[in-house]
Amino acid sequence: MKENKILASVALFSELYDNKKDIYDVIGEFIKAAIVSEAKWTFNASDVSQLLEKTFDFKLPDGVIKSVLKNRLKRDGVLSFENGIYTVTSEEIKKEDKLTIEFTQAQTNYSNTFEDLVSYMESKQEKKLNENERAELNSNFNAYLLDDNVSDKYLQYISFFIIEKQSEPHFTERLNAIKEGLILYTGIRYTADLNDLGTWNSEMTIFLDTEHLFNAVGYNGILYSEIFDDFFKLVHDINQSSKNKGGKKKIELKYFDETKSEVDGFFYVGEKIVEGQTNLNPAKTAMQSIVNGCKTPSEILAKKSKFFQELKYKGINQEERVDYYKNHVYIVEGEKVLESLRKQSAERNKYFDEEECIHYLKLYTKINALRKGVSSNGFERTGFILLSGNYVAHFLAHNNAVKINERDIPFATGIDFITDKFWFKLKKGFSDKANLPKSFDIITKAQIVLSTQLKHTVSKEYTRLTEKFKRGEITKEQAISLNYDLRERAIKPEDITPAIIDESLAFLNDDNIEKHLQEKSVLLRKVEEGELAKEELRKRDAAEWVKKKRPAKALAWFEFYSFLILFHVLLLGLVSATGYSIYKLSISVTNLTDSVADIIGLCCLIISDLFPLLKYKKIVTWIFKRRKSSYRKYLQKLKGNISLWT
Repeated sequence: MKENKILASVALFSELYDNKKDIYDVIGEFIKAAIVSEAKWTFNASDVSQLLEKTFDFKLPDGVIKSVLKNRLKRDGVLSFENGIYTVTSEEIKKEDKLTIEFTQAQTNYSNTFEDLVSYMESKQEKKLNENERAELNSNFNAYLLDDNVSDKYLQYISFFIIEKQSEPHFTERLNAIKEGLILYTGIRYTADLNDLGTWNSEMTIFLDTEHLFNAVGYNGILYSEIFDDFFKLVHDINQSSKNKGGKKKIELKYFDETKSEVDGFFYVGEKIVEGQTNLNPAKTAMQSIVNGCKTPSEILAKKSKFFQELKYKGINQEERVDYYKNHVYIVEGEKVLESLRKQSAERNKYFDEEECIHYLKLYTKINALRKGVSSNGFERTGFILLSGNYVAHFLAHNNAVKINERDIPFATGIDFITDKFWFKLKKGFSDKANLPKSFDIITKAQIVLSTQLKHTVSKEYTRLTEKFKRGEITKEQAISLNYDLRERAIKPEDITPAIIDESLAFLNDDNIEKHLQEKSVLLRKVEEGELAKEELRKRDAAEWVKKKRPAKALAWFEFYSFLILFHVLLLGLVSATGYSIYKLSISVTNLTDSVADIIGLCCLIISDLFPLLKYKKIVTWIFKRRKSSYRKYLQKLKGNISLWT
């Protein structure tokens, strides 16, 4: 396929750029390879343009090609130039075929990766792909790597495939090489003069949509925060360079009033959640960050105040209010546009969110007014743009019903696109892989795609769940259980790992509420049946155990009564002996001196009587505890080391 060629070309471009560090030299290598491939030894600049497209599918500006021919190949003695015609003067390049060999290897690497994807798809779907399905998958895989639109049918499978294969040697490096080469290639295509690289020369105001304001303070998780920080650092570098040259900031970061109102709405709902007046939508990661740690509405308000303080600290400010509707020619809203969008959505069998369309069309009217209706001067000189990750925002921004002219710069862009442009323009390069923006990593893209799909599915399921509960089709307990299950499914991009692939794939493809309710019902029935069986078994075992422990219990009681009777017999004997001694002493004493020994003996008997009488309660308690101890010992011998005292 045609896309296969451009993918191999950009991957090779990235590799050569890493080695040579100069875009002109890299383009020169491709021009030489194209010349050798077609054995074209005399040509003009237009011929070279056609050769590059035929051989590598590269479409480069004529100005760039002319500059490379004149300032690199002619200067280095590879070409001569006379009467508008270039002639190959170096016999060496006619023998060179190294780049063509490397290009063929790049194509082979891609083909092997695609075959692995085919095997992955067949294993997950448990069927062989026919030729049409293979071609469709190949087209979608190419689109995925080229950052084009991918069918929902394949989007999740390609993303899961990349996540699962990320640990294999060279797999991620090869795909990232395509991403990096694509950044270079598209940067060259939309840069008229490569001599301008290294600095950003024009002023631009970037309006941040709601999710990027949350990303700026980390409300949407670590990965989104890192992606925003990479973009923010490039903005800082551009502005710092401008300040160092005595100028003002080139890039301003702002947000519209409508965005401020949307953020306020998030915090208001957060107040209602902590008050228990509404439920938390599991798909709203930012909302979870808002309510986490808050127990009262006042704590939500304090977090809101801190949120806007952090934005201001980063230099992200609310727009100054002006009359954007003064000049009606700049208005892009209207019923005519909405009707066209409704029709397109119906044709594509897509849900039409009219409220969201109206919201973004209003923002685009403002941007068009700020641009004064001019959107055809190229991205760098576009002046004003909305930075958004919202699907509807991008659908409208690239829609011909909204754009003034087909080739105009859209009113909105994504953070990946603008990060790519800043990175290329500032000549940051790709040699230091550890410090590349997170958005350049193909694994990051796969994680974001899957997290977005999971949250979208969770959001739909949450809406269905709420409607079912309102209609009385499920109980409150079932709704709570399902809501907790949905919370576990709505995971952040950084939590997408190979370990959760099968479970997540099943969740995306199943009718989850019905399935969960069925599983829950079966589980409850099993639990109930199991509890009944356990209760019957427990009763039976208890009855048998009562029989078995009767002898031990009787033996313990026998021992207790034996000790108790013996104690009382001894006590009675002591008292009787004392009484008898007193009686004998009273009738026989004639001389006190002669009876000293008898008196001492009597005193000893009395003391012996007093001790057990004073300690009577403790002695009886000790005998009783001994019965318990003996009972336990007998039971342990009968049934192991257990405690069954009753």
